[in-house]
Amino acid sequence: MPDWFRWLLIALAVLGVVALTGRQRLRIPAFPQMRAGIALSVLVWLAIAVVVAGCAGGGLLWFLGWPRLPTTAAFDVAQLLDLLKIALSVVAGLGGVVLLAVNYRKQRVTENEHALAVEKAGRETVQGFNERLGAAAEQLAHDSPAVRLTGVYALAGLADDWEDKRQVCVDVLCGYLRLQPPAMTPGEAVVREAILRMFRDRLTGLRWWRQPIDFDFTEVVFENADFSGLRFRGRLILDRAEFTGESASFHRARFSGGLSCHGTRFAAERTTFAKATFDGAVEFVGTEFTGRELSWAGATVEGKTADFYRCRVACTRLDFTQLSIEAGELRFEQLELADTDVDFEGLYAGWRDDEGGFPRLTFEDVRFLRSRLRLELWSERERMVWLRDCVLDTVAVQLRADEDAKAWLNLRNVELRGGTEIPAEFVRTLSSAPRPSTPVPGA
Repeated sequence: MPDWFRWLLIALAVLGVVALTGRQRLRIPAFPQMRAGIALSVLVWLAIAVVVAGCAGGGLLWFLGWPRLPTTAAFDVAQLLDLLKIALSVVAGLGGVVLLAVNYRKQRVTENEHALAVEKAGRETVQGFNERLGAAAEQLAHDSPAVRLTGVYALAGLADDWEDKRQVCVDVLCGYLRLQPPAMTPGEAVVREAILRMFRDRLTGLRWWRQPIDFDFTEVVFENADFSGLRFRGRLILDRAEFTGESASFHRARFSGGLSCHGTRFAAERTTFAKATFDGAVEFVGTEFTGRELSWAGATVEGKTADFYRCRVACTRLDFTQLSIEAGELRFEQLELADTDVDFEGLYAGWRDDEGGFPRLTFEDVRFLRSRLRLELWSERERMVWLRDCVLDTVAVQLRADEDAKAWLNLRNVELRGGTEIPAEFVRTLSSAPRPSTPVPGA
């Protein structure tokens, strides 16, 4: 066989393999995907094969300089046999193209059937989840506490299995807690305790929900609430909720999605956020603290603002000892602290390069009356503590810091009454100095 024939066959084979394998990678539109019969698909593939072969052969002949082929009489018997083998190989190649077309058609049909089966299975799964959700909701509306308890466990299991609608399951359970019964029976108390326990188990432990989930406890009444150690990746809403009993504990809790307490009433004897971490926005707006003590001892504010705005504080002690503010702000605005021990012993101001911003403790439009204010700053942040438009009436102010620390107490439009004194060495020089101590009439 002449060399140029061998090179021609090699080129045709290589180009055919490249055309067939590269078609899927390049995502070239496939003619056999048209709605047509198998015969038309085979003809289309044959036409493609002929075109590819013709282009490859013509390109190779052009590359070889269009060599002149010998006449028919010049071929001997051996060469004729070689030509016959080439012809048979071409026919076999066309048959292979037909076989590939048929197999490709079968593969496409199989893939489409598989996709339809997967879609059908998904619809059946969602339908099953919806049926479970409806059955659990009906159980929650039942008159029997035992049946309602079964509905709680059913929704808990559904929330574990159905990640896409987990928030819906949580909203249903939170909605049940918001529906306060006319009278709290022992059975109803067990059902509500089971809901809270289910939440606790999913926010800690082995069944930890890692994606953000919002919890809306608006107007829910909690007695001796225990949210200690929980991590809320989503938003926790406690608007107009009420906490009663001996304690309301958020000890070591973490609030990553934000905490909303608008009109919330903390009436428990002791409310504690000790060692809690606030890396989401915190809003105490119009909140009432009527217990004996509010503790934020060892808490951390990271990168966000924790606001106490127009709150009503009747506590005898506000414990903010060992508080750490890292590139965030703790703000008290428009409230009155009367007969209250406000303790910021061991206040620390941290810095986070990833968040930026200044760590700051701010009192704005706050009235201290017959109280004790203790501020100990163990940091070099001289712009850390601010008092703006405040009144200190008969207040025992205790200030302490490192011996080498610069003046760090920033006062603007602050009025001192009833013998209240602030040592001058702690006050930074500002554009408006604090007003001197003035006697209170009748004091």
